[in-house]
Amino acid sequence: MRDHQAGETPLFGSVSETVSAISANQQHQPLYAALMLVTAVFASAFAYLAAHLSGGTNAPALQTAGLIAVVSLIGLLPVLVKSSEYFGLAVLGASVARLLLAMFAAFILTEVGGLANKPVWLGVIAGAGLSLIVETTAAIMILSSIERKKAGTTGAESSTTC
Repeated sequence: MRDHQAGETPLFGSVSETVSAISANQQHQPLYAALMLVTAVFASAFAYLAAHLSGGTNAPALQTAGLIAVVSLIGLLPVLVKSSEYFGLAVLGASVARLLLAMFAAFILTEVGGLANKPVWLGVIAGAGLSLIVETTAAIMILSSIERKKAGTTGAESSTTC
């Protein structure tokens, strides 16, 4: 059994590893938030275009675009997660919540609001799909970056402690 250095416990690793993992996540938070805001705008425009081109009049297309703009803001929730260990889970949870809320709102618009089914549903699928693609790609890139930084930090520390 090896001796543990100051600031290091057998179960949790070194304090510097934990601090570097947290700071690695925090430097990605503003970038991720900005990307999600830009994605909300583009997804909303894409939803409007899809709803309008599928035969919808201006009202369903605008309401679908508004719906996507509002539910896309759920994509900002992972920014509130402080630990890089839970960032991926937060992105997954936000994605599922956004898709469920978008489907529920589309159902309300078509069944209760009386809007045409095809434009609303195609707009919702297009906008939410675009959000999902961008969000997933960004999360993979951020998580890969965090893992590379952790591996680089761990590798440097292990080579000096031997």
